[in-house]
Amino acid sequence: MVRHLVICAAAACLLTACSPGPKWTPRPIVTVAPTPASGSPDASASPSETPTPSPSTTLRVPTAAKAINANGYNSAHFASPSGRIWCAVYADNALCHFPNGMDYSAVPGSEETCPGEELDVTGVSVDVTNGTEYFCSGGPEALPRTNSEYVDWWKDAGNLPSVKYDGQKYAVLPYGKKLKKGDYVCLSERAGVTCGNTATGKGFRVALAGVTFIG
Repeated sequence: MVRHLVICAAAACLLTACSPGPKWTPRPIVTVAPTPASGSPDASASPSETPTPSPSTTLRVPTAAKAINANGYNSAHFASPSGRIWCAVYADNALCHFPNGMDYSAVPGSEETCPGEELDVTGVSVDVTNGTEYFCSGGPEALPRTNSEYVDWWKDAGNLPSVKYDGQKYAVLPYGKKLKKGDYVCLSERAGVTCGNTATGKGFRVALAGVTFIG
């Protein structure tokens, strides 16, 4: 069953510390100042993944080996080095929002994903109950501002870059780095962000080229 994600006013207040936040609407790419980790690929390079609506037989859920450990935090939000992709890892799920400018050709419409909700399809998530699925929301489920409690993992990790995107500053998971919480691991790469459950082998990759399901 498709899980419908709707942000309530209280949750939105906690997420943004009751300060005005960017409205979540599809729009053209705006000013981006990428700050990838030293020695990592150029953040402006185009991803190579081909979008497909069926599970990939070549992609695998990232292993937890050498991943930054976020088990001591309630959640761990992060942005890709370009600032376009926003993700969050929890004890029971992982999710990423679609980047602005993504190829939506393989993404089902809101009437199929969340009929009657009058919401946009904004991202993809994975959990044990529903596996990998698209979700709808009225705002961002992940918002990794550097002044937010949701990026405490990033503050404590030290020496990790940030990125300025759409007038805000976001905590970055650099290319080649992984973040884990419970059984969920996310890997940041130039080709996109890959997240999944290491126990079930189900997950996804989100990139400008589209979404690929794993498992």
